[in-house]
Order: sequence, then structure tokens, then C-alpha cells
Amino acid sequence: MSRQYKNIDLVNPEIMGHETTMHGLFDYLRENDPVTWVEPEGFDPFWSLSKYEDIKFVGSNNDRFLSAPRTILFPKAFEEPLLEQFGTRNGLETLIHMDRPKHLKLRRVSRDWFLPRSVAKLDVEIQAMCKEYVDKMQEMGDECDFVKDITLLYPLRIIMSILGLPRESEATMLRLTQELFGNQDPDLQRQSLDGESMETLLAFSAYFEEVIADRKKNPTDDLATVLANAEVDGEPMNPLDQMSYFIIAASAGHDTTSAVLGAGMKALLDNPEQMSEWRDNPDMDMEASKELMRWVSPVRHMVRTATDDLELRGKKIKAGDNIALWFPAANRDAEVIANPNELDLKRDSKLHLAFGYGSHMCLGQHLANMEVARFYRELLPRLKHMEMTTEPTWVHANFVGGLKSMPVRYQFR
Repeated sequence: MSRQYKNIDLVNPEIMGHETTMHGLFDYLRENDPVTWVEPEGFDPFWSLSKYEDIKFVGSNNDRFLSAPRTILFPKAFEEPLLEQFGTRNGLETLIHMDRPKHLKLRRVSRDWFLPRSVAKLDVEIQAMCKEYVDKMQEMGDECDFVKDITLLYPLRIIMSILGLPRESEATMLRLTQELFGNQDPDLQRQSLDGESMETLLAFSAYFEEVIADRKKNPTDDLATVLANAEVDGEPMNPLDQMSYFIIAASAGHDTTSAVLGAGMKALLDNPEQMSEWRDNPDMDMEASKELMRWVSPVRHMVRTATDDLELRGKKIKAGDNIALWFPAANRDAEVIANPNELDLKRDSKLHLAFGYGSHMCLGQHLANMEVARFYRELLPRLKHMEMTTEPTWVHANFVGGLKSMPVRYQFR
């Protein structure tokens, strides 16, 4: 018997955390209610969009659809303590929470670090890290947890290196990131539902306060120094903006890439002919990496607020209404993406929306693509065989999702 989906399932982290049930829900909504009004218990209501063209339309019009004041679908139990402590229902005001003109001004602070030419300068270092972690996998014998032992750690090492942070801080950064993005998962959340996000943000802040103070006194050639000494409109960056910048760079800078690497390997194991072809063709690297981005779509949603009334597919959206954009749904819309439920590593990647669209398109997209492409270029030629030993488990989340664990057995050549 097939599952009966409802639009309120969008805020159910167990359904949204697993690829099968998540895409089943999106298939149902695209077909039956692509612009749907959702009123789940414990949340403020919102519109939900699941069609590619609608999501792209909203992303293309950032002045009509604002990122503030609501950026993510948090339960009220999360938002209330954050609002009291930080003055915002998100707890942070990072780039993803900002609108023009502030968004563009702060985006410029780190933009040069993530341009293709800057990322290209990191290529040798990234390849060395790929080798380090594939070597580690080989040294572990013939079994490991591919997620916990490898793919959670490799992108973390890269962003820590870019920020100039020490290896001994990696365990702390990983734990805080998992608490921040996995706050709906019983295995990852800090404590009880109310207040846990606030405590995680305070722990992040305590760590980065020391980093900022150090880089002001002892500047070096790293991104932490750039952020610690940044100016906006000729004045030192606002301390809350600065702290938010550090937190989003250190957390989102690796968590989404980890999700693509982990769930991407599951997709490759499910499609061995695709994996074999990629192994033998290095010229596929970048397009294959982008196809895994589309396939996994680790950022599940963003929320926008309408500035004026509009009609969309016969539904009347009012000024002030919140609108959730579901990127995995857009990336499996058959009206735009041919054979969307087939992994095709040679697919033209220009259409996918895994990095968002418009002025909020992910700043780190070029780095993420290189990390994934270089990792598989190191792993696949050395890998003779791999299989999952048990079913993987998924993070229960409807904001950033991916695998929590994937035990595998393997042989190297």
C-alpha cells in the first residue's frame, strides 16, 4: 500500500530526511498541489512551492521575495528563545538571512575567496587532502562507515584550512555543525527541543570570539583574518554580522558538501554502470560532480516573504506571506529536467537549482564542485569494489539533509 502524503509532512523531519519519502511527497505535491498553503501545528503557516519554474521565478526576484524576517522553517519552540536572546527568529543574520543592499555589501567581504580563479589556487591542496582521506580509508582495512569516517571529515578539513583553524578544533566544529543543522534529529540535537539552538549558537560564538581577537592582533593569510578585520561602508563589520559570517562559513562550508559526498556514493553504488564510466573518464569530473549536487540537493528549502500580492497557479499569495522553496523538488521536476529520477553523470548540469538561484546563489558553489570532483577522482580509480553492509541511515531534517551513517565493505586495487 502506498503512503498517503499531506502537505504538513513538509515539516516532518523523518519524512523529509529520507530520500524515498521526501521525493514521494514532492512527486505528490508537484502533481496535485504545487502551490499549497501549509498550516502545521507548532509552526507559523506558509506557502510551499514544488515546481521548478515557480521556484526559479521567486529566486529571480529577490526584491519582491525577501529573505528576512523568516529564512528557515523553524518550529515556534525554536524561534522564541532565539528571538529573545538574539533579537531574530533565526538566531543569526548570515548572508542567507539578508536582503539588499546589506546582502550585497557583506557578500563582497569574502567573494574573492570563492571565485573560480581563487578556488583553482586551492586545487593542489584539495587533491592532497583527497589522497589523505582515501589513504585513511584504505588503511582502515576492508570496512568503514563511509559517512562518519570519511565524508564528514574531508570537507571539514578543507574549510578549516581555508579559515586557518587548527585540526584539534575539528571535532568541536563538527559537533556544533551537526547540532545546528541536525537539531531535529534525536541523535544529533544538543538537548531538549526548546533552547538547544540557542546554546549551540552561544558555543559557536564563544569559539569564534577567541579567533576574532587573535586575528585582529595576529593577522595571517587566511579567511578568518579577512572576516575578523573586514570593513563595511568604511566601518568595522558589525560584531553580530561578523559572528554570523564565521558561523555560516564554518558550518555550511562543509556540511552540504559532506551530504553530497555521502549520499552521492549511495547513488553511485545504486548505479554501478555510472560509477564505472566515471572512474574511466576524468573529463567527466565536474559535470558528474554537479549531477550529484542535483541528485542529493542537500539544502532542502529556503523561505521568502512576499512584498506584494500576487497570483501563482491560481493561488492568491498576499504581501507578508511566507513562501518555502523546495530545491530537491525543483531538481526532480520532469517538465524541466529530463528523466529526473535517473542518475546521469553526463547530464547538462546548467539547469539544476541545488545552489539556489538569483543573488542568493551559493557563494561556495565552485569550491563544493571541486571538492566532490577531486575526491571521486582520487577514490574511484583506486577502488575495486564497494558495497553497503547495512541500509544507510538519514539525518532527520527538513533544512539540510543527507546520510548520517553508511557502513560499507570494500576492496582497493
